[in-house]
Amino acid sequence: MSNVMLAFLGTNDYLPCNYLLNGKKVENVRFIQEAIAGLLCKNWNEEDRIIIFLTEEAKNKNWVDNGQKDRDGKSLQRKGLKHRLESLKLKANIYVQDVPNGQSEDEIWDIFDAVLNQINDSDEVIFDITHGFRSLPMLMITILNYARVLRDIKIRGAYYGAFESLGTLHEVEKMGKDRNAPIFDLTPFIHLFDWATAIDNFLIYGDAKEINVLTKEEITPILRETKGKDKDAQNLKDLGVQLERLTELIQTSRARNIIDFDFEGLKDIISHNKGSRLNPLNPLLDRMLEKIKDFENNDIENGYAAVKWCIEHNLIQQGYTILQETMISEIVAKYYGENEIIDKDKRGIVSQAINIKRGNFREGEWNEPAKNHRDEVQKIINDLDDELIKIYDSISQYRNDINHAGFINPHKPENLKRKLKENYKKLKGDVKNV
Repeated sequence: MSNVMLAFLGTNDYLPCNYLLNGKKVENVRFIQEAIAGLLCKNWNEEDRIIIFLTEEAKNKNWVDNGQKDRDGKSLQRKGLKHRLESLKLKANIYVQDVPNGQSEDEIWDIFDAVLNQINDSDEVIFDITHGFRSLPMLMITILNYARVLRDIKIRGAYYGAFESLGTLHEVEKMGKDRNAPIFDLTPFIHLFDWATAIDNFLIYGDAKEINVLTKEEITPILRETKGKDKDAQNLKDLGVQLERLTELIQTSRARNIIDFDFEGLKDIISHNKGSRLNPLNPLLDRMLEKIKDFENNDIENGYAAVKWCIEHNLIQQGYTILQETMISEIVAKYYGENEIIDKDKRGIVSQAINIKRGNFREGEWNEPAKNHRDEVQKIINDLDDELIKIYDSISQYRNDINHAGFINPHKPENLKRKLKENYKKLKGDVKNV
């Protein structure tokens, strides 16, 4: 793992100014790259890198000394960025990389490759987007997000030297030594890509893990600073934890725990956090409430709500498992009470009763525990609806197909999805959006 600074050098004859970042100042510098390196790279070592990307024009005008010229073509006495960076006496190695001007699609792809090839696995990157074509900031952000996936890099900072905030060139020339230009820290906006991915994972795949990770990253420093006394921060942390817990339960077919889950508490936490300090999360909160509106505390029907969730998020195997086990739970609750739905023997009795009616088995063919509970089993069999048996039989066949990895009576993936949806609707009605 190495620290890496990436920056593009421009071609203008930059005026000296003072750059400010987070209360720190670098005085009388022409190049934003010098300011950022001086502020952020002082403690780097020999394994770290500063990489400056240069067009031919930028190299000739601003990388080398005295590259700028007046109107008569005479060289102006200016120290180039190479000289200025070397004068900082940093331990990090300084490299240059030639790039084209980016005036065509092919040249943009060449820039993409040039930048990506300078990034190694697990690098921790800061980058400056002050100079270059207007498309360059978007290109850099795209490259670095691509590298995060491809090479597991960490984006530690994105910066923009806002020289133009001082005014027009004529106004700046009159300022003298009072040219204090801010360096904008754009890192929080880069993190919006993380949030976009996390929210996408939740809405499409029903997975809240990344939402919890990002929430903790934002909230933990606040809780540390306030020694856990910031209630709003604690509520946000609880939201991430509980939301990930729920999605884990569904992903792992924990129907029993889904019944016991504190959905009312989760709904309260979501409602409480509306308008929270985590702006990227706020637009998602109403969607969260909508997604869990069918769940109630201590309700067997939560199993069916979980199946609906599975259908929406393509969790097909989990959907079949939860659907069949919820059918058994309902019958156990009907004959033995809801407190008995976790009793192994009673679930076995109900399961055998269903299978006996499915196969039309005679009493002499019954197995344990059915043959030791004949009266109970017979009552259940007599009450079982024929249509319910057909649905259960269909679910069993498709569930077995999945559990045997398609080696026995295999069905096409699209049929597995379709039949789960059909069987759910037969049990719960023609529910919209499923």
